[in-house]
Amino acid sequence: MDSTTTDLATCLLCGAGASPALHLPRFAGASCQGCAQRVGHLLVQDPTLLTDIWPLLSDDSELEEPEPTVQRADGKTVELRQVIAEMKRELTVEDRMKLAEMYGEIGLIREQLEECGRVLVAASSVDLAQRALNVLFSSELCSPRGLEELRGRLFPA
Repeated sequence: MDSTTTDLATCLLCGAGASPALHLPRFAGASCQGCAQRVGHLLVQDPTLLTDIWPLLSDDSELEEPEPTVQRADGKTVELRQVIAEMKRELTVEDRMKLAEMYGEIGLIREQLEECGRVLVAASSVDLAQRALNVLFSSELCSPRGLEELRGRLFPA
């Protein structure tokens, strides 16, 4: 299977038919759109619980540093992360995917993975979802056991 979507395949996560099928590069298989969106929700809700699937989510080196603050025009001082979150809310899903790709280029992998989760939650096109999955399920970022671990998180017994 190549890196593009196919018309019909079996979802490696839920076992249902996936049409269109979204390619999972690391596992040479496909996901349905519903499971791709579920993966996005997991990444958005609590990425730290997914470090066995995406080990680079555990990079907490910046948590040791105090969060920088900025002063707003009204004189209030707020954390920089709050200002960035407000700015991100204005971005389109396409812009969020571009941001995720840029994060990868500059080595902010944890941020890239989290942003890909947000793209999967909101993606209205197969192309955007596929771009996010290409990052998430690359052999460089996803654990070889990631598929089994992810199935367990998506569909607990």
